[in-house]
Formats: sequence, structure tokens, C-alpha cells
Amino acid sequence: MFSIRRFALPLVAACSLVPGLARGEDTFVPWNRAVQGLAVAPTSDGQALEVRVIWTAELGAPTEKQLDLSTDVLVRVGNQVITTKVPVLAHSGAGFCSDSNCGGSCGTGSVNGQDLTLLCLPDGGGCGCKFPPITTTVPVPPGEHGPSDTVQVVLTPSAGAKPEVFPNDDLLAEPFKAPIFWDRALRNVVLKPVPGAADTYDVEVEYQVAYNGAMPPQDLRTDIVMNHTGQTFVFEPWCGPWLAAPSSICGQNCISDTCAVIKCNGQTVATLSCQSYENDWGQFGCTCASSPLMYTIPSVKLKAGDQLDLSLVAAAGSIPELDGLEKDQWVLCSSPAQSLPYGQGKKGTLGVPTLGSSAPPVLGQVSGIRMKEALPGAMPILFVGLQPLDVKFDDGRLLVDPKLVAFVPAPVAADGTFVLQGLLPADPNLCGVSLYFQMMFQDSGAGGFHHLAMTNGLQRIFGS
Repeated sequence: MFSIRRFALPLVAACSLVPGLARGEDTFVPWNRAVQGLAVAPTSDGQALEVRVIWTAELGAPTEKQLDLSTDVLVRVGNQVITTKVPVLAHSGAGFCSDSNCGGSCGTGSVNGQDLTLLCLPDGGGCGCKFPPITTTVPVPPGEHGPSDTVQVVLTPSAGAKPEVFPNDDLLAEPFKAPIFWDRALRNVVLKPVPGAADTYDVEVEYQVAYNGAMPPQDLRTDIVMNHTGQTFVFEPWCGPWLAAPSSICGQNCISDTCAVIKCNGQTVATLSCQSYENDWGQFGCTCASSPLMYTIPSVKLKAGDQLDLSLVAAAGSIPELDGLEKDQWVLCSSPAQSLPYGQGKKGTLGVPTLGSSAPPVLGQVSGIRMKEALPGAMPILFVGLQPLDVKFDDGRLLVDPKLVAFVPAPVAADGTFVLQGLLPADPNLCGVSLYFQMMFQDSGAGGFHHLAMTNGLQRIFGS
């Protein structure tokens, strides 16, 4: 980590040696470019991978004129290289930080032509003026890549930009694997009634941070944002930054050794250990993950019909969230999540198939429907509607007024089960909304003209 206090004396000597920084120019302003982390993540369409480089630029003193810190971001995967130029400008007057304004702004600048506010952030015992984390995304070069390959990121000054005088933190390399990521994830939210206070609850939030790469000491601070009755409240961690170090890659055996410790102002916030971990990309493996982190939002008024929308966001200046990792939002509403079977199915070869939920339909969580006692190898037909129905159909009963009829392109498993599930939207507008489901499949053992075996109906009420 760059710190003007730490490097002040070496800078004075370096100024007379580095071309273009000799005395006689305008007052020298120290600066630094630094890689903060890299991720290998699926593209939005899921068809390929991309490398996301998180990096920053820092000023060690106020600048009297605009400072060009434009940077070439070089990404090497195996033997293939892609270089992207990122225009970065610190505007005149930027760079002033002191202990008294640590956490506040220290001027303005721009990245890729977009104006940004620079932040005073704790750094090596002092407070440094930094650009908020900059994300540069490049596609993974085509070709076969495997664990024997390396992903390497190098920051270099663009032509005409200020040279780099602290190159020790301008390179980061990791073994290639898919994906390389960090994650903040909500694990549970519980309402605890406050004794003696009607309709008042303490909101206990449980969450986790994790990563599976060899990041440098990194700020993983997480803010909790609560939307309630049209108002937004931000709850910040009690101190910062949270620096996770050392960073070690967990092995395949996933022995629960300590792989990192998050500290803040010398105090341990959490211990991270090697754990089995599944992210929302469906990638499962051994990851450096924290024990549960707890935060209590005190005395929240909740009346019937109220809704709470809670989310985890990266604190200002900390490493940003990655797209596609969705377990960072939780909706609480007055409607409990329920799955209610109704009606009578129609038997097939193995009896009457049944339809139920794989998990309660909690908004923002993974849930779905599960069919049992179905004919192995049969291709299911899914009926979804906004209203129930009960009319005769193929010697059975159609139990859904269908808005969607889908021929699912996957067979029933050998044990007679079939599961459809996914991440439900964390949308408060869905609180209390019902959807109705029924499944059918062709089965020679079923009666009727079409020989359709049918499940019962299933009402799923979205809620908490």
C-alpha cells in the first residue's frame, strides 16, 4: 500500500534521478498506481469469461495543475495479451488529506471521461487521497486455458502520462481458474421484537465475506443499506478499512485452516478459513471465507404491510462488488413465504405424481418446484398462471389458468424426481404475490386421449 508518509524521504532522492521529475519543474506531487485485485468472471450472457481488474491511483500531496495518470492495463492469460488504455486525470487542487478529513473528499478527477470524487482513505498509518476503485474489464483471449496458465495484470503509464515511481504494487498474477472472485453474501435476517415497544424490532443481519484468489491486503468493508417506507438508511461498519491478510489460496482438500484475518485499527474483525463455498455462478470449491459477521439495526418500526429491503454494498473506497453474485439483497415483508398444494392429480405408471417446493419462495433466495413419483425419462410440461382453475382435461383436472405453458427440455431423473429452481428477485413489490403451478407429462400408463399424468396444483406465495 502506498503511503506518502512512508515514502517521503525516498521520493526526495528519486525526484533528482527519474527523467521528467528533476527539480526545476513545478512542485513535485507524488502519485501511485496500484492493482487491488482481479477477478475472472462469466460475461453477462454466460457464454465466455472476462478478466475484471480492480485498481486505483493515489496522490500524496495537492496538485497545482491537472495531473495525467492515464494507465495502460495489460492483461496476460497464458501466452495471450490484451492491453487497454484508461484515461485518468486528477484535477488541480486534488490531493489534500489529513487525519481530520480522513473518510471525506480530497478533490475531483475523471476516469474514462467520467467525473469522480477522490476520497481520503486510511493508508499505512496515514490517510491517502485515492480514486475510488477503478474497474477495467477485458475479455479472456480465445483459446484453451487451464490451471497451468497464469492470469497476470500489469499497470504501466500511458504515452504522455506521468511515469510510475512506485512499481512494486503494479503487478498481480494468479493461477487461472474459473472463476476468481470475491463475494459479500447475506446469510440470514431475523426480526427480534423489542420488549415493551409495540411493532418495534431489532433487525439482526448475518452476512459473510469470501474470496478465492491471492489478493493483496484488501479493504472488504461492507455497508448495510436499508430501504423502509420510502426512506433509505446506510449503516456503516464500526471502523475501517478492513484489511484481509495474508491471502492464501485454499487447496482442494479444503482443510479448515486459517487463510486470512480481517483487522481494523489493530483489532480482529473476523477470521477467515478454508471452507466449501458455492457462489451464484454455480461454481463450487474451497474458498477463503469468514465466519458469520453480525450487525444489528436497532429499534425499527414495522407495522402490518410494511416492507424492508436490505442489501450489502461495498463501503466507499473498498473493493467493489462483482456483477452476477446476487446474494447481497434480502426482502422482509408482512407476507410469509408459503407453498400450498391444492387439487387432485392424475395417476400415471408410478401412481399420482406430486408437486411441491424445493424451498419456501423467499424473495431474494434460491427456491423452486419439485415433482416426485414421475415417470423416469419423461419430458415435463409446465403450466404457470396467476389464478387457480379446476376444469376437466384428458380425464384429469387442469388446476391452473395458464399464462405460460412450457415444454421443459430436460427429462425426469431416474428416481422419478424433477426440480426447477433459481434465484427469486429481491423485489418488495412481489411481497404477497401468488403464482400457481401444475406439471404434466406423457405416460402410457395414464388414461385419457393424450395419456397425460398430472400433478396436483401448487400455490406459491412470495414473501419472507
